[in-house]
Amino acid sequence: MTPTSRDMSPQLEAEQAVLGACLLNPSQVGALAGWLEPRHFYRPAHERFFAILLAQHAAGHPALAPDSGDEQKRDWALTAIATAAREVPGVTVGYGHTLVSTCPRSEHAASYGRMVLETAVRRALEEHAHRLLAAAESESVEATVELTGALHAVIQRLADAWGTIDQRSRRPLPTPPSSVTAPKAVEAAQQHDQALLSSLLTAPGQIPEIASWLTGEDFVDPGHRAVYLAMAALAHRREPLDELTVLWEVQRRGALAAGVISVERVREICADPLPGDPAYWAEHVLRGALLRAAATSAGIVRVMALDASIAAGPLLGSAVRALAPADRVQDRLRAATATPTERGGPVVLGTARRKGAALSRSPTPPAAPPVRTADRAGESAARTRR
Repeated sequence: MTPTSRDMSPQLEAEQAVLGACLLNPSQVGALAGWLEPRHFYRPAHERFFAILLAQHAAGHPALAPDSGDEQKRDWALTAIATAAREVPGVTVGYGHTLVSTCPRSEHAASYGRMVLETAVRRALEEHAHRLLAAAESESVEATVELTGALHAVIQRLADAWGTIDQRSRRPLPTPPSSVTAPKAVEAAQQHDQALLSSLLTAPGQIPEIASWLTGEDFVDPGHRAVYLAMAALAHRREPLDELTVLWEVQRRGALAAGVISVERVREICADPLPGDPAYWAEHVLRGALLRAAATSAGIVRVMALDASIAAGPLLGSAVRALAPADRVQDRLRAATATPTERGGPVVLGTARRKGAALSRSPTPPAAPPVRTADRAGESAARTRR
């Protein structure tokens, strides 16, 4: 073990403090047991030490009795320290006594426990966001969908442990670090964009259905986005679709004047219609959009998780907000590819129970209002109507 808590970071010092408080005051274990878990500790030795204290509490040590005296409390601490020294690698009897001596105030155990839990919240979010980012950058749509759901599940579990989640904060989300997209991936995405646009010229009747789940933001190239939006507008108005009508609509929508795309480029896209199923290419475009959205969301969550100035409640709420764009793309991909019976929403945050860490802040905490979950089906229907 390292020397003393005075040489540690505040996070590790909090772990020492909560263990020392539990050794000094056995009743504190019961107050923490409902919400603080061994896995919330960063150091494996501290994790196992806390598990020993929980087991000793569950066994009903005599020190837990209302009329217990100093002798029983001394035996409580010595028994836990001896067990840890015997079963936990790196823990000595001397370190157990160090935990006791470095605890500022045993009656502040709940505060120390919240520090440990808040650090665990940031650590878990950062780890899962890192995995999601790696999956998105490896272009694995299936792994990206799975890990997005896993991150939602972690947020829900952590919100349940913390007891509150603040989704009301209007604090702007940070900008994620810019990731360098592989040139081959960008080139492939642009090819999918163009293949879709070319195939739509041969099957304009499919545009309304595709436009119900594919948006302009799904295109990696701004010029391709402008052409797609022009085609969708023409189809919506039931006007003919050809090189000239598309060029005229692109001009009408201001893309030519803004320099988003040139006249020559529009003509190139429309000059060679591609036979085939537009839905096939549209799905590829949407899959690429999902990977990019998930990578951005994961990057934002990582930035926030590494910022120790953000408290756990706002952090969890902001993480839900950061994942919302990726969730919406995932919903649209599901709508495009799944059968009606398979079209369930992604894992979303349910109502968090006010437990442990939140309750420990006040002797009589008010009842928490239920966390309102967005009605994704309603949002999707509204977008379709628009």
